Amino acid sequence: MNIQYSPGKFHPLIQVGCSSALEVTRLPTRFRLLTGTYVLQVNRCCFNQYAISAVCPNCKVEDETVEHFLLHCSALEQVRAPVMCQIWNLLESMDLTKQVTSPALLAQTLIDWSIIVPNLPSYRDKTIMLEFHIRRLFFHLHTTRYRLYKELSGN
Repeated sequence: MNIQYSPGKFHPLIQVGCSSALEVTRLPTRFRLLTGTYVLQVNRCCFNQYAISAVCPNCKVEDETVEHFLLHCSALEQVRAPVMCQIWNLLESMDLTKQVTSPALLAQTLIDWSIIVPNLPSYRDKTIMLEFHIRRLFFHLHTTRYRLYKELSGN
């Protein structure tokens, strides 16, 4: 998270308001990813007294880290691809794609776009759209992930 802020001021991501009740339901997932409190298998593995695998239970390919969850999990690709296309197009329209040089930086940018997007009035409309699509992406990844967990466990 971009921690360069002034005391008494809101973080740039919080300044982007919600326009509907649906957007409010997407905020908890957004803020848990932003603050690092979203629980993934890697976290469960470290903090559980039982032997739990860190491997993603949905795709079973690699450890379920934030980067894996946001960018690589093949079980979530159908949800991820269309929204990522819209996010990438917005970043291109702001001429910021060349700053995203690795998957880790892309994941970091999704979590906190204020690290690369200048705080300029000319970008206001695009940052509102960017935040909308990122919230949408996180919420859809989250709900799909838990639906798949439920199907795997047979509940």
